[in-house]
Amino acid sequence: MLVYLSAPSLQFLLCYQVSGPPLGVSYVTTASKTWKEAQKYCRKNHTDLATVSNQEDMKRLQHHVPAGAWIGLQRDWRWSRPGVEFNDSKWSPGQPDNYNSNKEDCVWMTKDGWHDDSCASVYKFICYDERKTSGNTFYVSTDEMTWREAQNYCRTNHTDLISGVQQLEDFKTNPLYMSLYTQEPDEKLWIGLFRDPDWSWSDGSNFSFTNWDEQNPDPDRDPKKSCAMTTSGGAWSSDDCNETKTFFCYDDSLFLIKENRTWEDALYYCRDLYGDLVSIANLDQQLWVQERAKMATTYYVWLGLRYTCTLDVWFWVSDETSNYTNWDPSKTTGDDCNMSAAMDRRGGAQVGQKDQRRKPVQFHLFQELTTTM
Repeated sequence: MLVYLSAPSLQFLLCYQVSGPPLGVSYVTTASKTWKEAQKYCRKNHTDLATVSNQEDMKRLQHHVPAGAWIGLQRDWRWSRPGVEFNDSKWSPGQPDNYNSNKEDCVWMTKDGWHDDSCASVYKFICYDERKTSGNTFYVSTDEMTWREAQNYCRTNHTDLISGVQQLEDFKTNPLYMSLYTQEPDEKLWIGLFRDPDWSWSDGSNFSFTNWDEQNPDPDRDPKKSCAMTTSGGAWSSDDCNETKTFFCYDDSLFLIKENRTWEDALYYCRDLYGDLVSIANLDQQLWVQERAKMATTYYVWLGLRYTCTLDVWFWVSDETSNYTNWDPSKTTGDDCNMSAAMDRRGGAQVGQKDQRRKPVQFHLFQELTTTM
């Protein structure tokens, strides 16, 4: 939604370079890669594996993307400690198995490998202690806890649950490991590996749109199939992330810039370095821009919508013609000659605001997505 704000206000802003639909599919590969390899390639050469935000995006993919191609949707395993990537595993044979569809989203280890289990189960656990508060890099609990309780304990009293293959390898050379498994050869210990309960997009987008194939209505059924791909009908199915498939990337020309600008300064800045302040022509673009605006730290984000007293009308500075509006119903649009529109990052509302000419405001610079299909 949009609201208007008074002229002296200071906000972030959104810029664009080339107008286009909210999803740009720029490159469909002929080479086959695993999901992780495809993600790495897309991030290096484009923006990321493709995100699908609505049915229109899906229709475009159906025409341009072959069946069985990776998209950027995953339900992957993650390490508890931020910044540690899940790129190697030490599963025991037959694991993970999500036994009896028991939502086994947390992992414990023995000396023989990893097993998935319900996060509500209780076991002892291993903390990584960067500060060595216990006199050791690692701490093995004497009490049993659920996985979440163990994570909270480790973060409160040490650093985190042990995370990453390297830390686990280091633990195996620690005297605690030899002492523990000499006394208790089959001891089960929580480690910091868990799986998100929900599917998520590789680029961090939070779109709720899904399009699972009717033949695969429960993508969580097989825990080994935690990456999404397209089907011949344009819907989605899940498969083992280690399988090799074609894939497609997208180019997102929305850029986040942190500077302090008034609306007028922001307009000139965008036009000098990029194209213009962003215009929103339809709901699809609204949702896409709204998702990016959530990354702002100010409550509102400048748009390229301006009020003119001469014509008594709101207009997009890019000269685009659109009847689409999304004004916040709790606010009025007013008729001040210095009014400009902004988006509420908390809910996507459009607001009108007067241009601020005295104080600078930090802003985010975005550009609309382009399509090169």
